[in-house]
Amino acid sequence: MRHKDREVTDAAEMWAGVAASPWMTMALCDGAEPYAVPMSFGVADGAIYFHSSRKGHKVELLRRGGTVCCSFVPYADVVRPDDGAGCKFSMRFLSVLAWGRPEELHDPADVAVALRALLAAVQAPDAPVNEDAVGRTAFFRLVPDRMTASRHA
Repeated sequence: MRHKDREVTDAAEMWAGVAASPWMTMALCDGAEPYAVPMSFGVADGAIYFHSSRKGHKVELLRRGGTVCCSFVPYADVVRPDDGAGCKFSMRFLSVLAWGRPEELHDPADVAVALRALLAAVQAPDAPVNEDAVGRTAFFRLVPDRMTASRHA
């Protein structure tokens, strides 16, 4: 990281930033081209859970395997200079990156954990589950191999 003064090394602070993010952007490898997609997600027990349709480009790339990188930004605000000078504008932000290899979940107990994490993320942890929708959905877990974070106040 170029700005060591902005580096966040505390794992609890990184995970708090992940959990506070309204969405994540996942970057996958599509041959020689990157493929990035914004997604909803949930967090539980040191893992990031997300879902997808069982068909489509994203799920095909996920099933090929390989490392993904997820970007989380719980807040980002423009900081305007007192004198209004354009070259003095800045940003106040926290950003977290997480790398790893997602695994598709098939065990009903694992899918239940994913569902509860996803529902908790939208503040509906006890919402009833639509089993028909669950049957049409692929669920994944990402346990990050590596995480980095940057903060600018």
